[in-house]
Formats: sequence, structure tokens, C-alpha cells
Amino acid sequence: MLQVDDDLVDALMILGLSKKEATVLAYLIMRGSATAKDIMADLSIHQPQLYNVMMSLERKGFVNIQHSKPKVYEPISVGLIMEMIENEASRRKQAIVKAISSLTRGERSRSLVWVTRGIDNIVNNSAALIQEAKSELYISATPMLLGRLLKYIKGLNPRVKVYVFIYPYLDEELLTSLKGIDNVVEVKTNRLGPFSLISPDAESCVFTMIKASLSDRNGAYGYVFRDRAMTLQFIHSLFDAWRRAQTVYRREFKESDYPLVFNSHRFATWEILRAREIGLNIEVKVKGYLTKTGEEVSLIGTPVNVTISSDVVNFELIPKGGGKPILVGGTNALIEDVESEYVEINPLSQGM
Repeated sequence: MLQVDDDLVDALMILGLSKKEATVLAYLIMRGSATAKDIMADLSIHQPQLYNVMMSLERKGFVNIQHSKPKVYEPISVGLIMEMIENEASRRKQAIVKAISSLTRGERSRSLVWVTRGIDNIVNNSAALIQEAKSELYISATPMLLGRLLKYIKGLNPRVKVYVFIYPYLDEELLTSLKGIDNVVEVKTNRLGPFSLISPDAESCVFTMIKASLSDRNGAYGYVFRDRAMTLQFIHSLFDAWRRAQTVYRREFKESDYPLVFNSHRFATWEILRAREIGLNIEVKVKGYLTKTGEEVSLIGTPVNVTISSDVVNFELIPKGGGKPILVGGTNALIEDVESEYVEINPLSQGM
């Protein structure tokens, strides 16, 4: 007796079929074709009920009937059925997203922070944030968590740059997978990771303290922050561990990768330093605020005198057309002239 796959039945019900109709259609898909006698014997369906089911499936366009003696029933193309399921699932997903968006639109503000408990919830929240990334994605994670997020990283827009910190050990198979993803720019590792962090565009994050990130399924917990200021504080702390960690993979940028857009001043400064080290002439655009007056500014120029240390991360910008160098820092800049919120890097030389 042929055992019908329950997952296939559930998938077919997405198309608006009843449980009985989906079961019969799944049976035909798995078998290829069958007579009424076969179906009644294997699925324990009475003849009057089967007659109604087959009439309905034929009317809805899911089966073909060979008018022989006895009649033979066969499903339409499996590829066509799969396409119908995918289209319907996509339509439902769009409807759900639209409904959820309408709930969060307008003056209703979202909570800035909430707790997420259990590794599955941490993965789900992290996956949701990864799919929001538009320019950059920062990841600090264990091999276990990173492995479960790999498929979402692979689905990123090509413009998104991914920086990965792996702890407490390096999984070579996972590293090979990361090397195969064009979005991944650099991978670092250290036995003592600072914490687990998933952050798209330095705007929000899923944060898990190091001990909790190493816990089992029941013990893991973390926090979801929808707050730029708090997220940047985590990225600042991550960057201090990042700059001292071992680089296990690094790819150089291609011409098609530019412009490089960063919402994190620290990682923008990291790439500016890297460009200068390999002799690449670059032009940098900075948007932010004058630290003394709070006035909005937008500057374009050549970066010089890059400083990266535990206490200071900044660079000087010589304005396009000449002028006095301007010292550019990140969030909460105190000694710098400008507090940057957006940094864009473009090459001035060819042959990258």
C-alpha cells in the first residue's frame, strides 16, 4: 500500500483543496496514475465519495482522465502544480506582510528592545534582520548559529557587504561556505568572542551575551534592539575585538562593488585604512553633523591620517578643491570636527 506524504498533502491544500482532495491528488502524484479501484483500495475511500472528489479535481484542472475501461486518472504536470503552489504561497506571504505593515504604520511606535528566548527564536529574529540589510551586515556568532543563518546570508542583495566574526572555534566547512558567498568581505576568528551580534546597516540588532550564546537550545536567550544608538554601541565594542582578531579570509573589492556605503563609521574607517595600505586612491563622501554646532554637513574629499586604536577611530578629510583638513569621527564624537552618520567610498584609480 502506498503511503501518502503528509507534507505534500499540506502543500496541496494551499491551493484551496480539501484534505480529501489533496490526499487523492498527492496519491496520484506519487503513483503517476491509478484507477478508481486502486484509489479506493489504498486510501479507503468509498465509491460515491471518490466520485465527488474526482469530479472536483477534474473541474479545478488538477487531473486528467483516460476514458478507457476502467478509467485511469493521472495528475497534471508536477512542475505546473509546484509553480501553482509557489505562486499561491508568495501571494499569501505578500498579503501577510502587507497586513503586518499596516499594524506598524503611522504613529504607533515599536518597542525598542525585547527579549528573545531559545535558539530557534534567536535564529528567527536574526534571519528577519539579515533580510533587512541594504548596505552592510555585521555578524559575530558561533559556528552553530552562523550555520543556521547561512541560507539567509546567501540570499542577500549583491550590494550588501558582510563582515563575520566567528568564535569560539573555526569551523573549516563553514568557512568554505562563507568563502563561496560574494557578499562576504572579511572573516575573522578568536577563541574569546565578545558576544553574538547580528546587525544590518548598524540600525538594529539581535544581541546575545557570550555565555548565553554558547548555551544549549533551552538556555539560550538574547535581546532584539530596534535602536540605532544602542546598536552602534555594540558595533563599537565588536570593532575593538575585530581589529585585534585573526583574519582567516579577505576578498578585495571589485569595481562593481562600489560605491561602498557604511552606516558604521568604524568599519568605514577600516576600509579606508585598507584602501590606503594597498595603494588605492579613493574619494570619500561623509554626511553627518558638526560637533560644535550640530549643523548638518555633507563633505567630499580625500582621506588622510587614518587612526585606529582602542581609544580613537577617525580620519582626516581634505575637502575636494582644497582647504583645511577636517577630522571625522563617529557617533558621540568629541575631539573630531564632524560626527559622521554615513560614509561612502569611491575609487579614483582604475585597475582594481
